[in-house]
Amino acid sequence: MSTLLFAVWRENPLAGLAVASLNVLVAVGLIGLSLLLGITIAMIASAHALAARQTNDVRLQGMTMP
Repeated sequence: MSTLLFAVWRENPLAGLAVASLNVLVAVGLIGLSLLLGITIAMIASAHALAARQTNDVRLQGMTMP
């Protein structure tokens, strides 16, 4: 694949620049998508943890301080 790009680069450098800029745009889009997915999963997990949390009443029975 890279040898084909080098062949195109010798004839017309704009095609290589277009492919490189497209790769950068795809990489930035994938990074943004992964961050958004990570934040979404973290929010769902925290909401699930809050909903599943049970309150436990701890009481000391029969103990008095002197």
